Amino acid sequence: MNNDLFKALLFAGLIGGGIFVIKHGAQGEKQNNRPESIYDKINLLTEVMKKVSDNYVKEVSDEELLMRAIRWMVHSLDPFSAYMSPDELKEMETETKGQFGGLGIEITKKDYYILVISPIEDTPAWRAGILPGDRIIKINGESTRDMTLSEAVKKLRGPKGTRVVITVERDGWDEPRDIELIRDIIKVKSVRSKIIDENILYVRLSGFQEGSSKELEDAFKKSGLYEGKIKGVIFDLRNNPGGLLSEALRIGDIFLSEGIIVSTKGRRSSQTYKAGKDKFDFPEGVSLIVLVNQGSASASEIVAGAIKDNKKGLIVGTKTFGKASVQTIIPLSDGGALRLTTAHYYTPAGTNIEEKGIEPDIVFKPKVQVAQAELSPEEIVKRRDHPELDETVKFALSLIKGVPQERAKE
Repeated sequence: MNNDLFKALLFAGLIGGGIFVIKHGAQGEKQNNRPESIYDKINLLTEVMKKVSDNYVKEVSDEELLMRAIRWMVHSLDPFSAYMSPDELKEMETETKGQFGGLGIEITKKDYYILVISPIEDTPAWRAGILPGDRIIKINGESTRDMTLSEAVKKLRGPKGTRVVITVERDGWDEPRDIELIRDIIKVKSVRSKIIDENILYVRLSGFQEGSSKELEDAFKKSGLYEGKIKGVIFDLRNNPGGLLSEALRIGDIFLSEGIIVSTKGRRSSQTYKAGKDKFDFPEGVSLIVLVNQGSASASEIVAGAIKDNKKGLIVGTKTFGKASVQTIIPLSDGGALRLTTAHYYTPAGTNIEEKGIEPDIVFKPKVQVAQAELSPEEIVKRRDHPELDETVKFALSLIKGVPQERAKE
């Protein structure tokens, strides 16, 4: 084993020695009552790697075994901590910036196929009618069965104007279909807004990426909110998985003129973030309703919690996801990084919502819940362009207008 590999093993052992559970048998008894040290565990790691490399049914390299050990070591800490390779780090940076060359499709790996989470509006994938729940089983004729998520992303992204063919399975189809797409520059807009019912502003925030707070502020300015033209705002955070903490703080500051937005507490440091008064604070006297559901997580919960605890608006919908951990990106010498949980956040009232979520002020569950995969692309477009057709938005609108509701709030 070369010196560089031993240094890498030493590093892995030093930061993760406590992960490994050592059970000593008759041959593993410590000799001369010598106290077990971190170096014994490093030796055990190298011993296990050597035996696996020599005896496993399939050939596997020391480097692959080491990377698997590092990945599992970090991921075993909690579901949100992870080792990111240089390519994975670059991918994350691209996503948080909100611009890249590709198809405009959010995907994940499920079982043996690539699953579509959602197409991004006004992109090649969106215009081709790709739907949430679609399964991509081939990319340019190559099966995705043994493809990692990062490998699939690499194959789907590329220069503007280039061609890619994906083979899609969909529930209700008799057989898979080939769909040809031409890549384009994907500029992800996280804010979508529309004035409904004359003086009510509906705003949908899909994620917290670089520039989301600026997009939100621009939507507010364009609507005439700061000139007194808007009576109420419906702020939709449903199915918003979160994103950058920095953007959550800026957006919290947009809604609050004073008070605490969030507090973070970690092993090494704690901090309280407070709102600052400026000319673009959310106007007094304007009704604010925030829509949430189980898909509202992380940064979404920071903003919803800040609005709720500061009594700035009403939270309407169902209980949120319950992710109160903060991940820090720590660069590594190989060009990759650790995405490591370094703190937990607390709402202004001091509540840690981990696995508990935020309870809405008014619980509302739509009577009819239709999965997007059941809708035609035309119907999806219609619903996104006309949020006032949504049952929950209708309910929020009635609250702002003071219309009595016959329906019981479940």
